[in-house]
Amino acid sequence: MKNSRIVNWMPIGLLCLMLLHAIISWIGNIYGWGLNNLFSQAGIRWTVTYLIPNISCAPFAEVMSGLIALGVLIESGIFSAFSKKASLKQQRALSLAMLVFVIIIVVLACMVLLPNAVLLSPFGTFAESPFAEGLLGIICVTVIIVGNVYGLASGRFFNLTDTIKAHVSLIIPCLPCFLSMMLAAVLMESMTYSNIMTVPSTLFTVVSWCLYLIPFVAQLVHLIKRK
Repeated sequence: MKNSRIVNWMPIGLLCLMLLHAIISWIGNIYGWGLNNLFSQAGIRWTVTYLIPNISCAPFAEVMSGLIALGVLIESGIFSAFSKKASLKQQRALSLAMLVFVIIIVVLACMVLLPNAVLLSPFGTFAESPFAEGLLGIICVTVIIVGNVYGLASGRFFNLTDTIKAHVSLIIPCLPCFLSMMLAAVLMESMTYSNIMTVPSTLFTVVSWCLYLIPFVAQLVHLIKRK
């Protein structure tokens, strides 16, 4: 299993950034820049105490859910059904998948738009509602269901083994990317502790997600080019 250069080299780059950041925090603490020294006793205690909690800040569940949904969709072969060479069986499977998709959308619409909608907030708004906070999960589950329906109806998935393989088809080649995600999470949280990352929370989130997703995007592009 070959990985893209970004996937292979990004962990080393992140480790270098972590070391550079620790050195800057040490120098900044000496010269009164208002930074917390990661090499101090307090900094070492913080690093050891919050190592696992810092790693858990990475969006493992979100990324894995997205990979599962995208993997099922690709392995089901649904995209080939939109070509002019699609067989009658593929066209019928696509019609069934689209019917299931429409049913899901209608059900979701009823759970959001009708009076006393169950997926709205207690105040009847979208803000901080189960629908808004669970939107990524809703999208992933919808894609997984549609992909499975097409895969089974078209004959692409013959048995349970084929279905399971489709669900993990992108997770396996993307496993090396999770190392970079772990290191990125530790780096970002340590930058917050040292006070070197004094930016608005929105910008912090954007930068974090960029570091998290870069290796996955690079690996997916690499896999697509190989195919």
